[in-house]
Amino acid sequence: MLFAGCDWSDRWLDVAVLARSGAVLGETRIVYADSPDPVACYWEFLAPLGRRWRATVTGIEDVHILFARSLAASGMEVVHVDPTRASRHRAAFGTPKTDRADARLIASMTLAGEYRPIVPNSPTTEALRVVAHAHRAAVATRAEALHVLRAARVRIWPAAVSAWPASVGGLRSPQARAVLAAAPGPRAAARLDRKRLAALLTAAGRTRKVEDEAERLRLLFCRPVMLLDPCVEDAEAVRIRHLLAALDQAGSVHGNGDQAQIP
Repeated sequence: MLFAGCDWSDRWLDVAVLARSGAVLGETRIVYADSPDPVACYWEFLAPLGRRWRATVTGIEDVHILFARSLAASGMEVVHVDPTRASRHRAAFGTPKTDRADARLIASMTLAGEYRPIVPNSPTTEALRVVAHAHRAAVATRAEALHVLRAARVRIWPAAVSAWPASVGGLRSPQARAVLAAAPGPRAAARLDRKRLAALLTAAGRTRKVEDEAERLRLLFCRPVMLLDPCVEDAEAVRIRHLLAALDQAGSVHGNGDQAQIP
């Protein structure tokens, strides 16, 4: 059986392979730019080193990088070597901090059993984990986008924040986003008549009491409010539209995550 240590960076992988006796059997560097498939290059490097090279135990400090995940998916054993413990070993032995030396250190720790085995997941479980993390990130992104949008509205037009209460979704509601996209500033909103507002609300999905809601918004938008210079207001309106687009995108990702199909 062979024991390998892999020190990774954004540009290459340094690999050292030890025999059970501790002797160094080989070292190599796999440059990502020179190989579209570093795992295949790793196999080519291991094959001449031992008959049972497929039983090689590969230690690495980050088992979540693509190389480690792909290597594990191919059926080879990948184990996690704690970076903090490796750093302590390096300091204790006075080992220089180089990629090649780190690969040897990780290989020796793998040989000594100083690693944590990785519990393999089924492809379905792994896919569910990825989708769950993506869903959680989308929810966080949507919440952040909504907070930024609310802050931007307060800067230019506070009345728009209270135009849609939380009971109907606030600024997150499709109707609010549709109206604000058409009129992101108070001057533009004041120019919207009831017919135009009704069309925006209908396009956003409202079906009941459309005319009443359009009249409510028209009266609200016609009230006197504090105004900025028109040039500044136009600049803020561009920012508002960008924030609305970001919120729409975050909502789209969040919604699609619920419909992901796992085989």
